[in-house]
Amino acid sequence: MDENKIKSENKVAEADTQKHRKKRRFPIWARVVSIILASVLLLSLAAVGTAYIFINSQLSKIERPDGDPIETVPPKDEIFEEDEYQEGTQIVAPEDIIWDDDVNVLHSDSVINILLVGQDTRTEGTTGRTDSMMILTVNTKSNKLKVTSLMRDMYVQIPGYSDNRLNTAYFFGGYELLQATIEKNFGIRIDYFAEIDFFAFVKVVDMLDGIYVDLNAEEAAMLKVWGHRTVEGRNRLDGDAALSYCTMRYVGNADYDRTQRQRKAMASVYARLKETVSVPFILQLVDEIFPQIKTNMTNGQIMSLVMTVYSMNAEGIEQYRIPADGTFTSMYIRGMAVLVPDLSACRKYLQEILYSD
Repeated sequence: MDENKIKSENKVAEADTQKHRKKRRFPIWARVVSIILASVLLLSLAAVGTAYIFINSQLSKIERPDGDPIETVPPKDEIFEEDEYQEGTQIVAPEDIIWDDDVNVLHSDSVINILLVGQDTRTEGTTGRTDSMMILTVNTKSNKLKVTSLMRDMYVQIPGYSDNRLNTAYFFGGYELLQATIEKNFGIRIDYFAEIDFFAFVKVVDMLDGIYVDLNAEEAAMLKVWGHRTVEGRNRLDGDAALSYCTMRYVGNADYDRTQRQRKAMASVYARLKETVSVPFILQLVDEIFPQIKTNMTNGQIMSLVMTVYSMNAEGIEQYRIPADGTFTSMYIRGMAVLVPDLSACRKYLQEILYSD
């Protein structure tokens, strides 16, 4: 082959190669933009990582069960509170109450049930009875938030103990026994629990600069007697007034209205949180309130739940009560004035509330 021809072909090939290389090379502006984007991404990841570490450390302020066996009341030492007998109330022997057979516990991946326990604590740092028991339900399929009061005077089956009032389950065996009692009687799964006492509730309301509730004449008059400046109609209650509002028992229809007031207050807290939420507020909330909360949720589960609720952007909180009207009978058993629920009807109603779309 002619040597000059070979050199010519080599030059052409080399030129083509250089041409292709030039075509594949990014222009300077593109490389600069790429470097800037990479830097921003790294800084963003660093910021997110720092925020995650901070939030995680703050969430660790929340009290968790330490894993040691809780102090329980032995069945032989169980107690039954005595109440003044109300004329006309049916007196029933314990053995005359026949319960349905145990049912399967209903569960759905799209429903999260959190048992909220309010501690009746009059002295800061001590433990009291459960003044309120509510199930907060997060339904990610229907994008709804619901809160259901469980009336403390319901007469129920308590595993390992005699039948008794629902609120004694917590007194006898803490959260685990209360959870087992709810699941046994009502056939719904409790995923987590969170406990808060009176003092933490007061602080939350004050941090929100009060909550708004509508008071009837009797409620407003009672709060006035207790030193709060209230009127019939719309009121802004500070922490102390809100606590008085939630715990008054002798206004209206006894515990029926009291549990309704608790649900209304919770719905108002949620509404105020939506209005007030800001970074400084969240930091203050974390610093002052988290140490007074007890839960079995991990930090990761809490952050996931918060993001879930935030993304749902629910307008408000739907409110319910168990037992509902027409699903219980007032009776006098073991010296106690109690509400004996029709468990079949209560289960059906509660399961429809929590798991319907």
